[in-house]
Amino acid sequence: MDVRLSDCKIGEEIEISKIEDGAIATKLIEMGLTEKLITQIVLVAPLGDPIAIDINGFILSIRKSEAYHVIVKKIKS
Repeated sequence: MDVRLSDCKIGEEIEISKIEDGAIATKLIEMGLTEKLITQIVLVAPLGDPIAIDINGFILSIRKSEAYHVIVKKIKS
């Protein structure tokens, strides 16, 4: 089932399916967030913004508004 990265919870393992919106997509791809990447949600701030994910040992923190444009598949909760 595809969901938005902004809706994921801490500890969920996900696979990036698609990145929408050209300007944000380019920025996220340059930071290592690519399609078919399997990763995990490491931290969600108390108010839900930002969201931190593990990209091969590198922790990437992105705003919830940016995470909204990333479509993911949940692998494990």
